[in-house]
Amino acid sequence: MPAAPRSHRARPADRRRAAAAPADRRRRRTAAVVGATVVAATLVLVGGGTATAAELTPSAAALPLAGSASPTSAGPADVPAEPAGLPAAIEDPSPYLQQVSCDPRSTRGALALGSLLLATYPGTTYGIGRACGADGIASEHYEGRAVDWMTSVRDPAGAARAEAFLAWLLAPDAAGHAFANARRLGVMYVIWNNHIWGTYAATAGWRPYSSCATHPDPGWDTSCHRNHIHLSLSWSGASGRTSFWTGHVAPTDYGPCRPADLNWAPPWSGPNAVPCLSFGTVAARAGSSSVAASIVRYSGATVGPGSTGPVVAAVQGAVGVTADGQFGDVTGAAVAAFRAAHGLPAGRQVDAAVWRALLAAPPPVPTPAPAPTPAPAPGPGKGSVAPAPSTGPGPTGTPGGATRPRLAYGATGTAVAAVQRALHVTPVSAWFGPVTRAAVVAFRTAHGLAPTGVVDAATWQALGV
Repeated sequence: MPAAPRSHRARPADRRRAAAAPADRRRRRTAAVVGATVVAATLVLVGGGTATAAELTPSAAALPLAGSASPTSAGPADVPAEPAGLPAAIEDPSPYLQQVSCDPRSTRGALALGSLLLATYPGTTYGIGRACGADGIASEHYEGRAVDWMTSVRDPAGAARAEAFLAWLLAPDAAGHAFANARRLGVMYVIWNNHIWGTYAATAGWRPYSSCATHPDPGWDTSCHRNHIHLSLSWSGASGRTSFWTGHVAPTDYGPCRPADLNWAPPWSGPNAVPCLSFGTVAARAGSSSVAASIVRYSGATVGPGSTGPVVAAVQGAVGVTADGQFGDVTGAAVAAFRAAHGLPAGRQVDAAVWRALLAAPPPVPTPAPAPTPAPAPGPGKGSVAPAPSTGPGPTGTPGGATRPRLAYGATGTAVAAVQRALHVTPVSAWFGPVTRAAVVAFRTAHGLAPTGVVDAATWQALGV
């Protein structure tokens, strides 16, 4: 297996350019022109002008995005060419800006970098967005600011392509700025072939990544980044405001900040020049149910119609709908009912206000499976025993003749389960949550009762249980 990459192992960019034949230089210039055209169409930034958060991301319907291009005669040793008109100054190396929010729509800078890679290395592909929580670890893919560029160390051409690009990315420029193109693109860190390199720890060079050195087998190629290069961008790079694209040096953007009481921050909405405060992880109380633990773990993550993944499943478990990880109409209706029940503005998005209400509300309590009834012993000369006489009608699942209590949002117990069965609410959780409340409102309205969402004596009578 090829040796692990180091930032200065490949020939420096100036030595490679000096050794290149004129035809190679012309081919690189052609690739650069194509790349500049694609990137310009993607960025639509003029003179470093401002853009709104909505302008910085494409439609969510286009995600997850993977780029591709048709193969041409471009060689693996080609590298992107720096654009003309770069300023003498350069961006500061990015600090480590860990993923804290949920917004997997591809950012403008990530799309531009992917387009540049495809223009320089036709026939390759890349991916950006990923469902929040899908990896179980922090990932800039959840914020649309990480690019996985597919090229394999096991393919000689792919390995050469990767080494050429990384040498170009990390080489100093003519003014002596270290890892100049990484800074001008806003690249925060790179993972390739069992190793990681970051602007925030550049003096350490390429460092071993995870336990990859002890797992050389192909089954670990994806986890150890041997079949692709991972490029995480700073927030300045993700928004496409760095000097490589605009000709103007971008200040450090620290991105969204999470609050102390939630584990995730709201999505990026504009540049932030102030470092975020650091808070410890919010943990679920000992003995919490799996539903409650999931609510705490993903608290603060913004999801809504069309979202997928573990965060959506956590929300679904909290509002009492089937946890399939797909935010569809049923989940949207449950979230809308939950927001209404807690006096929040109408909508179907799960934001910080919804998470705080979820954390304060009791989670659904699964209905225990009924104990099996033992078969009665046959009596003398008989094959069965007559059932005990009924003590009168009562709510389903409760002893006959039991008092029918007044029920409202947040109630739990067998009486709630009886209402859910009568109204065909699934799953029967024995918790009076937003789905049950919506069903009660609809039932009362249909029976000429005030749409209060409360099960009172009139509701019980109308239910007939």
